[in-house]
This record gives sequence, structure tokens and C-alpha cells, in this order.
Amino acid sequence: MGIMTVSGPVAPEELGLTLTHEHIILDLRHHGYDGILDDVDLAIDELRPLEEAGCGAVVELSNEFMGRDVKALKRVSEETGLHIIASTGYYTEPYYPPRVYEWSTERLADLMVTELTEGIDGTGIRAGIIGEIGTSRDFISPAGERVFRSAARAHLRTGAAISTHTYLEQLIFDQLEILEDEGVEPGRIIIGHLGDLRDLDRLKAVAAKGVYLQIDHVGLEDRQLDLARAKTVGHLVRQGYVSQILLSMDVCFKSRLRRFGGTGYDHILRSFVPMLDAEGVTESEIRTVMFDNPQRVLAYDC
Repeated sequence: MGIMTVSGPVAPEELGLTLTHEHIILDLRHHGYDGILDDVDLAIDELRPLEEAGCGAVVELSNEFMGRDVKALKRVSEETGLHIIASTGYYTEPYYPPRVYEWSTERLADLMVTELTEGIDGTGIRAGIIGEIGTSRDFISPAGERVFRSAARAHLRTGAAISTHTYLEQLIFDQLEILEDEGVEPGRIIIGHLGDLRDLDRLKAVAAKGVYLQIDHVGLEDRQLDLARAKTVGHLVRQGYVSQILLSMDVCFKSRLRRFGGTGYDHILRSFVPMLDAEGVTESEIRTVMFDNPQRVLAYDC
């Protein structure tokens, strides 16, 4: 069992502390200029403080039509010393290419498998996770269902974990219904963008399914105060779900970078982890969340 990084496979124990949902090179053009991260030198400068704070690895969930550039990611990894895991799949409908509407589910899965087993765009640099695949509000479109089913089939053929995008914690169980219908085990699924609301009963219901709960908007205090997120994590830990929690920041805008006055990627270690400590989350439990859980979910026979 190993973990596939942009520099090749590594043993799980080599990963170190891991942020499981970030963006380094990205093109969210629907959000305007703020949603474009395309300066590799700036990315290196921004990630160095994260490595210096003790982080060992970052999962980069920008897939093909989100501006993914695996050659740039490899350079960032080499310059910073961080392990970087690249992704395959399709994000949300505004970022779907024509092939999502034109190809069969199995053909879409074939391409994901190629990116996981052979490499991306002829580079030989392989993806190590399927994601982020997402839904918006109210319902999952036919194209969205096709993406989820193709992701499930790519997972079944490779073992790579699946990481999802939710909006306001909607459609979680709809996502799970599709993935489970295709035969994906819950322990290979990461449900993303949780913790922005304070519906603890819903989070416990999701946790009861056996999936990973990713609290990945740390630092986005226009959506939820970090103090409230820390309380949510503390509650889930006390309820016995420490082995299912993942943490990250989902940096995806220029305004969140240090260069532009934001908190930077290292905010989670400088500021949020002390909040967890204040909520009674022990050092051992923090290690489980930030070391052990990522290593377990990212590992497969690659």
C-alpha cells in the first residue's frame, strides 16, 4: 500500500501531517480574477511557511478543467519539500467539458483510470485521488450523476479514494446513494465542505455512514467562525468519530494568500490547532486527525 504523489509513490508513514483539500494552481474563472491561482513562484512562497510550520503533504484537488498543472505541482513539491497529491475527475457543472455530456460513464472512468495508473496529459505524473467531484443545490443533474458513477468505477478499478464537494452540506446522502449503489465502501469516501453549518445531528448521521467528514473551510470566517468549527470538531471527537475527521483550508482565492492580505495556508497550524486544544482535543487526537486519517484514506495499491 502506498500513496501516489506528483513525484511518485511514497509509503503512508512518509506523508506526515497532511491537509486533505487544498488548491495550489487553479482556474475558477467564474469567480473572477480572485479565483485564478497561476503564479508558480508565488505558490512556492506561500507554501513554504506551511512546510516550516510542520506540514508534510497537501492534497491538491484541482482537476482537469479547474486549471490543473501537474508539472507546476511537481516543481512546487520539489522547491518546498511538501508531498503533493494530484487529482482526477470533474468538479461541478460549470466546469464540465463537453465529454461529460457526450461520453459514456465507462469511457469517463477509463480516462480517470489512465490518469491514476499511467499519468496525466502524457507527463507520467499520476493522480493519487479522485476529486473533487461536486454537487450544487436541490438535486443532482444527469451529468452530475454520470460523473459520480464514473468516479465510483474508477475507484473500484484502482482503489483510489473519492473526495466530494458539497454546497451548504446539501445532497450528502444523495452523493452517498450513488457511490454506494456502484459498490464503493464508505471508508473510501471523503465528504467535503462540512462544518460551515452547525447542524451537529446531520454531521453525526453522516459519520454514522462510515465515511470521512472533511472540515475543510478553516479560515473562511465569512462562512463560519473558526471558533465554531473548532467546537464542531471537539463535539465529533467526543462522540467517538475522531478516526473519521479530516481538516483543511480549501485555499482557492488570491485574497486568502499572505501576499494579498489573507491568512495563508499555515493558518490552520498557527491558529486553528490551538483552538482545538482549547476545546479539549488532545495532542494524540489531533495527530489522529492530521496524520493517521489522511495516511489511511489516501493509501491504496498504487
